[in-house]
Amino acid sequence: MLFEGAPGLYLVLAPDLHIVAASDTYLRATMTTRDSILGRGIFDVFPDNPDDPEATGVNNLRASLHSVLESGRTDTMAVQKYDVRRPDAEGGGFEERFWSPQNSPVFGPDGRLRFIIHRVEDVTEFVRLRQAGHEREASNTKALQDMEGEIYLRAQEVASANRGLQTANATLGRLYRQISLLLSHASELHTEPGAADDWDLLRTPLTPEEMLGRVSRMIADHQRMEDQLRQSQKMEAVGRLAGGVAHDFNNLLTVIAGYVSLLKDGLDSGREQPELEEIQAAVKRAAELTRQLLTFSRKQIWQPQVLDVNSVVSHMEGMLRRLIGEDITLVVALAGDLEKVKADPGQIEQVIMNLAVNARDAMPSGGKLLIETKPVHLEAAQIASLPAGRYVQLCVSDTGHGMSAETASHIFEPFFTTKEVGKGTGLGLSTVLGIVQQSGGALTLDSKTGVGTVFRVYLPVTTEQASAEIASGSGAAKAAGRATILVVEDETPLRKLISQVLKGAGHTVLEAANGDEALAAWVLHDGVIDLLLTDVIMPGMKGPELVAKLRGRRPEMAIVFMSGYDNELIDKKSLETAASFLPKPFSPRALLNCIDSRLGLDKTCDEELGHAS
Repeated sequence: MLFEGAPGLYLVLAPDLHIVAASDTYLRATMTTRDSILGRGIFDVFPDNPDDPEATGVNNLRASLHSVLESGRTDTMAVQKYDVRRPDAEGGGFEERFWSPQNSPVFGPDGRLRFIIHRVEDVTEFVRLRQAGHEREASNTKALQDMEGEIYLRAQEVASANRGLQTANATLGRLYRQISLLLSHASELHTEPGAADDWDLLRTPLTPEEMLGRVSRMIADHQRMEDQLRQSQKMEAVGRLAGGVAHDFNNLLTVIAGYVSLLKDGLDSGREQPELEEIQAAVKRAAELTRQLLTFSRKQIWQPQVLDVNSVVSHMEGMLRRLIGEDITLVVALAGDLEKVKADPGQIEQVIMNLAVNARDAMPSGGKLLIETKPVHLEAAQIASLPAGRYVQLCVSDTGHGMSAETASHIFEPFFTTKEVGKGTGLGLSTVLGIVQQSGGALTLDSKTGVGTVFRVYLPVTTEQASAEIASGSGAAKAAGRATILVVEDETPLRKLISQVLKGAGHTVLEAANGDEALAAWVLHDGVIDLLLTDVIMPGMKGPELVAKLRGRRPEMAIVFMSGYDNELIDKKSLETAASFLPKPFSPRALLNCIDSRLGLDKTCDEELGHAS
């Protein structure tokens, strides 16, 4: 049977949860045979491991199946630990397994639920690799430099792939229903003339040849979507690893940069300090690398700000030249009277990088890449998605092989790519479009086969003013005022540095390594705590949970969150009104400015290490 030979792991259940069909791959994965399981209840065949008192596989699966029976909707379960029984010939007992299950209903022509398709993926090796994975520090500077461009390329893949998987899962659900109908109600399948892919219209019966062709196409589509799912899972795993490395590295950079800054402040200001300057320069370069790692892992905080597109392009020019290679000529033409826009500078860098890489790949034998900026005024309806007004145009053009009108019509679709297998994911340009639209702009494309391609990015001009530069040095912040500050940070060297800087500025500091210690310090302190400075991710109680507990005792207390990457656990409304976010790594000056900002001393709390002296 075609179903039995399908490449996926499928089990067909009746409404009373007894097994009516199974694919060969499912039987192999669960170490069972068709004769031994057909007609039996699923939980009789697959009980919990009696040697594992914490086993929850049966209860979780039973709840999911009952949810499908009651709601008539597909239920996708989280990864489950569900051990399987070994055959007696192989020693008996249970073997540890992890699964990613999905349960989908199948309805008959009368609208009644006939079957449940139980589909699983064996993710045991993936879970074991993730559990056993450990962080590795880079030891080769050249290798890190080579990573820069490729990190930008993959920065968008995790989020975009996960968005695409929602649509893919819906398509898979329809596929399961079609296969089930083929198994038990093939004679009831009909179609309308001219509706070759609509299996829901009941008209003329299908011939066996037509039915076979349809099943073949469905299996091919299923395999393609499974490949996309595996790729997304791989990218998510690598992204989490990159984010974890960058998070820990940010803590180290903050400590190094902080003590270097304190050392400089303690030395004679008239003396040259080339060694300390070199250390600071190296820390800034490392901070830039961790920012790129965070962009890759989708952990970078989205922070729109008033920026000059010319400055972004100029900052990237050296990296772009290394990325495209010596056989491609890079020409940068920047307008001299360009107005400011409001966008996330990291995201705009990602747009430029993706478009440059796309142009590079279109010129395998060399050519010319032109990046130019200019101010434009658009009339109403000149670009459908944009209102009339002033815009900054960022144009990226190449002299590559170009593309046909048919290819251009699909170029922004997720997973669409013209590159050979293994050379591209088809997510780069769809992510560029998403970033531009999120920034309130638009993206257009002009291309001609054999001539080249032109991408034009339109970003609306902003009337907001950029944040004023804060005078260098920490003297102004030190003289600003006194406060009692509770510092909560689980990394001891970083906590000690923060306390030293704050005490040097005249503040009273209480230290805590975690949420429980912070609550104890609050109770023991005889006086008012003016400000809480807390890490977001800590063992045990997380930063937002600690804030919620202390805010109940003193609502007016100022709050500053700090983190190496993750602000997803922080209530966004709180960040806008009642708290500030200080991204790591940061300098002592940035720390003091942020503290003064929350204490109402007219300073800003948005300075990163890369912009601090």
